Amino acid sequence: MDSCTKSQLLEDGFLRRMSYLRISLTDRCSYRCSYCMPSEDSLRSHICSEDLLGEDELVAIVSALIPVGLKRVRLTGGEPTVRRELVRIVERLAGLGLEEVTLSTNGERLVELAEPLRKAGLSRLNISLDSLRHHRFAQLTRHGSLDRVLAGIGAAQAAGFRHIKLNTVALAGFNADELSDICRFAFARDMTPRFIELMPIGEGVACSVGGFLSAAAIRIKLAAELGPLCALDPTLAALPGTGPARYVGVQDGDTLRRIGIIAAVSEPFCDSCDRVRLSASGQLHTCLGYDAAVDLAKALRAAPADCGERSDAVVSAVRRALQDKRVGHSFTAIGCGRPRRLMVAIGG
Repeated sequence: MDSCTKSQLLEDGFLRRMSYLRISLTDRCSYRCSYCMPSEDSLRSHICSEDLLGEDELVAIVSALIPVGLKRVRLTGGEPTVRRELVRIVERLAGLGLEEVTLSTNGERLVELAEPLRKAGLSRLNISLDSLRHHRFAQLTRHGSLDRVLAGIGAAQAAGFRHIKLNTVALAGFNADELSDICRFAFARDMTPRFIELMPIGEGVACSVGGFLSAAAIRIKLAAELGPLCALDPTLAALPGTGPARYVGVQDGDTLRRIGIIAAVSEPFCDSCDRVRLSASGQLHTCLGYDAAVDLAKALRAAPADCGERSDAVVSAVRRALQDKRVGHSFTAIGCGRPRRLMVAIGG
């Protein structure tokens, strides 16, 4: 990486440097959260197993992109823990010299997987937790077990994971009265709560359990219930590894705690975007807000078996995709300008 010149690094047409790849391992999920997925599987088609990017292909893609600036990989889904080879994939990616390999999960299988994932080299975890009330959790996830997720969080901490982030989609009329409770739950376990605006993508447009809650409204509610929120020094407000979240501080006894807010709709962060997404079938999306994608799997599989030529094919395809990346998304809170694909098909 040190020998890579600036001109060789991956950049889009607006000179935003790409260093972060989100990899969807599957479009399947053990839950059916109402803001993400249809209520019935029959309403959509899953990716066929033969069309999934294989373990060796994933490693080949990441290996090709490290010399041109890739630093971080996040494994997503669907729900990545339903992929049988997950632990082995993590182990192989962690051995490539990335700054970190992280995972976003609903936490449902962490009781079994937290320790193996930690031993395999997984750096950090983001765990979804949209409610601390059993009936609400079951309603939102359409059969999920809150007790199992809470046990998974405990297992992750027992396995040695630190700096765990709890991700909550903030929904007006559903869990808006729980935001401060979720913060207190996180603070008591030395975790960082993060609140995410409902994105008008797929099922998020007509979420049955709640509506849009803006970042400004989230901050007002948290300040009223937790005490004054303070601006953080820029070096603390957007640390490496925090992705698109922007952080505010709140006093918790003698400790200053961080609360993250991801506001893609009301406070877009497109000007600092450093990420692209790879779907489970190998479609490279340079922006979550558009359906356009480049078939990276096809480019990889069409290249000669020689390792160098395959790497060149991957890098060339990614460069072409980045040159078509737009300056920002165009969706609004009511869904205008949204992509047609489901969030679960793109990789959250």
